[in-house]
Amino acid sequence: MIFASYLVAAGFAAVVNAHFQLQFPAPRGRFVEDNEPKFCDGFTSPVSNRTQFPLTGGFFTLNSEHPKWTATALISTSQNPTTFQDFTQALPFFQLTGEGLFCIPLEFSNSNVTGLTAGQNVTLQIEFNGGDGSLFQASLPRNIFSL
Repeated sequence: MIFASYLVAAGFAAVVNAHFQLQFPAPRGRFVEDNEPKFCDGFTSPVSNRTQFPLTGGFFTLNSEHPKWTATALISTSQNPTTFQDFTQALPFFQLTGEGLFCIPLEFSNSNVTGLTAGQNVTLQIEFNGGDGSLFQASLPRNIFSL
């Protein structure tokens, strides 16, 4: 499976009690574990610091604190998404095993998401489930280039 490609960081020594942390693209705000079950990790207002993200050849990284988990990537082209209905699933759910840092390919060109263009602002939301319910973290990429 193409999602089997992952990177486990040697010596990753984060001292946190959370379930997962989105590493790249940068999340909308400071991580608060209690907000993980909420839409966009509780951050409902867009921010101005958007991350550059390619239309093709992209990826996201996260730190998992569960030995077995499933995840997906959701995308919204809405300027200010405020509900789950503003998002489209960009990746099918996939399952991986192991704790630590993972790098997950995200090819918008191979997804069912249509109408994405260079320079467009989007919101990326990761849904993660380690067996104890769905958790969410969101980022604000901007598609500014096409490989």
